[in-house]
Amino acid sequence: MTDAIETPRAEEPLVRRALEAQAAYIPDVRADTGPSGEGWTSVEAFFNNDKAIGEFLAFEQSLNNGTDLRTAAALLMTDYGYILAAAAVPLFTGFGLVPDLSPASVALSFHTMEEQRDGRINRARRAHVRFLEGRIWQGHLHDPVDGERFRVEIERHFRPVVEAIFTRTRLSRAALWRLVADAIAGRFLDSGRRFGTVEAAKASAMRILKVPGSPLTNRQLQFFDLTVLDGHQREFSYTFRQRGGCCRFYHVDGGEYCPTCVLKDSAERDEELRLAMRQHLGLA
Repeated sequence: MTDAIETPRAEEPLVRRALEAQAAYIPDVRADTGPSGEGWTSVEAFFNNDKAIGEFLAFEQSLNNGTDLRTAAALLMTDYGYILAAAAVPLFTGFGLVPDLSPASVALSFHTMEEQRDGRINRARRAHVRFLEGRIWQGHLHDPVDGERFRVEIERHFRPVVEAIFTRTRLSRAALWRLVADAIAGRFLDSGRRFGTVEAAKASAMRILKVPGSPLTNRQLQFFDLTVLDGHQREFSYTFRQRGGCCRFYHVDGGEYCPTCVLKDSAERDEELRLAMRQHLGLA
């Protein structure tokens, strides 16, 4: 691995291209570099602020009737895992870059987004992400050493986050870490598709998320492929992420299991996913 690329990172062509590509890919979570400034708070400060965590939990509870505190905690971690993974993972899968993810070196600017889905308006809490400290390592997606650095940065980032949410809600640390791993794995798969590195991204994700003794590691998380026949009787295959954690959405009023929920029977899960694949192909 090369030495860290120091600030100002905007002058580094590779970093600039990577950040532009990330912002185009996930506009609701744009990553950039620079000082914190008005409207930004460090991850360290945010998750040391009991009021801020309480407001985030209250937001999650406001979205669905019957959302208890532990379910709100799981949904908060799901949303925050989405935010951090959206900012950091594409830089690695697409460009081999590993940013400094220490909680004091990452700042957030929160916003609420709305989207229409299935005839209803859905709200979600999102944040843009700013890397503050001027340390970003240039490596390679294929290199296990660089994957190990990425794992170390992810764990360093989320340890105090997990501890803060656990302390506030008593949802177990293991459950929270599983949700972190789900977010990281899902973004590796999707950004691998985006940047044409899907097989390398899947392999790297499994190296990162299956290290013995790591809090990210669990047996259930994996990638799996399903195949159906298209309208011309040709095989159509797709890769899915099997979740290792549970967002507890089935606990809310009218809630249900996610398509790849760890609690689902695998045969039932696969049949439902094959049906969705056939619908995608216009066959059902």
